[in-house]
Amino acid sequence: MNSLTGIQQAGWAAAVLFALSVAYVWRLNKWMSGTPPEAINASPYRWADSEIHATYKRIKAKPIDWTKHLPPKANRRYVVTGGSGGVGGQIILHLLLRGESPESIRIVDFRKVERSDMKSGVAANVGFAQADITSPGATQAAFDKPWPPSVAKLPLTVFHTAALIIPGERTLGTFERIKKVNVDGTQNVMDAAKAAGASIFIITSSASVANRPATYWGNPFRRWPKNYFQFIDESDFERPLVPHDQFFANYAHTKAISERMVCEANSPNFRTGAIRPCNAIYGSSNNDQVVGMVLRTGGAQSWMPNIVQNFVHSAHISLGQLQFEAALLRKEMPKCAGRPFIITDDGPPPTYGDMYHLCKITAETPVKLTFLPPALLLILSHIVELVSIASRTPILKWIFSEPKGTLAILQPGVFHAGLNYVGTDKAAQRSVEQGGLGFRHAHTTMEGMCQQVLEWNNEHRASSS
Repeated sequence: MNSLTGIQQAGWAAAVLFALSVAYVWRLNKWMSGTPPEAINASPYRWADSEIHATYKRIKAKPIDWTKHLPPKANRRYVVTGGSGGVGGQIILHLLLRGESPESIRIVDFRKVERSDMKSGVAANVGFAQADITSPGATQAAFDKPWPPSVAKLPLTVFHTAALIIPGERTLGTFERIKKVNVDGTQNVMDAAKAAGASIFIITSSASVANRPATYWGNPFRRWPKNYFQFIDESDFERPLVPHDQFFANYAHTKAISERMVCEANSPNFRTGAIRPCNAIYGSSNNDQVVGMVLRTGGAQSWMPNIVQNFVHSAHISLGQLQFEAALLRKEMPKCAGRPFIITDDGPPPTYGDMYHLCKITAETPVKLTFLPPALLLILSHIVELVSIASRTPILKWIFSEPKGTLAILQPGVFHAGLNYVGTDKAAQRSVEQGGLGFRHAHTTMEGMCQQVLEWNNEHRASSS
């Protein structure tokens, strides 16, 4: 009888524990599906169909023209690491647009150019040197490759955009493989640039270096998880680096290290700085993981339509880089030298749901949207992380294999990157005399996304005809 009573008590205890667990997960899912008031204040209006259609029609009639926004031709040589990617490729297109000769530009990348807008016309004549920047010798060889005699004696600017982006990983066990590219690789590129006589060096960093992880687990009666909303600027640069566990993932930590390494190298003969894109980068349907991803895959499976964040077009990032270069080329050392600057689009930040909806109603190719419960995916991400850790331990690696593909991305770091955080590029908008870059926006996020979908529609309409 006592044994039966004990079993019953254990059953009731298990039932109560299960009910409490379900209630807790339900509460967590409600938090993660909502938008905190601070984020709503920063972005009070959702994009209406009529506004999206009107913007698309206006952009179709008069596409965004970057020519008038770019600084004048500088008549220099340019090395762009990661020049086959979204940001690096856009810098090259802007350099050509403002009149720099293709002979004066060199891409240094581990992969050849795949962007359709760089495989034809004048962009196809840009030089290329294949190199793995984790190798000092290969990096130096890419910089030492002879230049055409017509440009060989021009001064040299380096735009360092190459990086390894793995947003989910946050454990020290995987830190080294990201550090090898983002920190050691940056040092190799900087050493090669100095040896080649470069006088300007600008790195593409990330506004996520200031992003702090959220506290998803804890008191179920609190209003919102800690850090679920954050305001982002460059003030963290004035303070010592925070410990590793205060970065949302290994990627952000390595970016913070490399950014400071570059800025500390600033000198009269080697002027440096960093551009922090804020936050999700779009603008190239070939490889961007935002608008381009939705268009390429024909939809999205997302747990974050409610999340408010800034978006930034790769062309705005390029504009910031070129305006930074123009400031650093002044005779006297400008106040902006050796510092990071956030760059984002104009206008209030949208939600991811706004972006998904814009793609769905403007793309001429099908777009299917599926929204998933965030709390269940957060739990799954911790399981994936545990499997990933186990796959690297001496004994358990024979039982567990390291997650691959999409599953490998689903780790807790992506949920700490996908918070409601709003950035400002007011510092970059200040004049050079006031310590800024003189940055001016060319468009809002809605306009930029309409431009990208328009380009996608034009390309796929032509390919299907």
